[in-house]
Amino acid sequence: MRTAAFVIGGVFAAGAAFAQQPSAVNARVVTRAAQPNLGQAIGSIVKDQADPAWVGYAVPVVVDASGNPKDEGWSERCRLEQIPAGVDTPTSGPAGPVRLEPSSTIMVLLRVQNHEVQKIRTFSLDCQIDAGGLPLFWMSGSGGADSVAFLKTFIGDGTRRGLSEQALGAIARHKDPAATTLFWIAQRAEPRALATIGDAIERDPDISVKRQAVFALSRLPGGEGVPLLITLARSNPHPEVRKQAMFWLGQSKDPRALSFFEEVLR
Repeated sequence: MRTAAFVIGGVFAAGAAFAQQPSAVNARVVTRAAQPNLGQAIGSIVKDQADPAWVGYAVPVVVDASGNPKDEGWSERCRLEQIPAGVDTPTSGPAGPVRLEPSSTIMVLLRVQNHEVQKIRTFSLDCQIDAGGLPLFWMSGSGGADSVAFLKTFIGDGTRRGLSEQALGAIARHKDPAATTLFWIAQRAEPRALATIGDAIERDPDISVKRQAVFALSRLPGGEGVPLLITLARSNPHPEVRKQAMFWLGQSKDPRALSFFEEVLR
């Protein structure tokens, strides 16, 4: 009985591990361990990768009020690369299982080239990945908290605005509790959110958190964050905070921001 239980347990363990692997076509899949942590493991790949490639991993997805996974749509084939005009690519692949319910897992996929991350995308794990013939480095053993910590490094960096947006969108779909506070801060225009943002700017010693908090001000609807950004740009003692405030004011195209820049130039 103990032997039988061991065998059955091994089958279930293998099934669970397999469930985290993507279905991929037109891809050279290379499995890597997400160790010693996800950010360092991906950083090692990015450092060595000059040619275009994709890096991906799976994490649990957040559920809605009914307890169902929040699924932003699904298709049988998720194409990662654009097809050049006049080029034919294979359209058939191994048939997947019949999908009766949304997947409880999403894939976070990063396009890397020239030793940097260029794009962040998310898909249901049900989706069959078409990488257009590029390598796909698949990180095994990833965790939600590690993923949130890694994606946070892209938020609030004024030189990578597109990646900030994409990283926030990816974090918003994570089930891990580490995702909740960050996305709430960046998206909700409530008095308590402003208090949390202000506290992060003034008291948190982590410079990446300060950047995220300044970015959060720029996300407030109706331009509510513009006066606060101007105040930070004028008088905050931390040079990185002033720099970030100036950048996001420039991106806002708000008349108050333009007046501020005219005053500075005078």
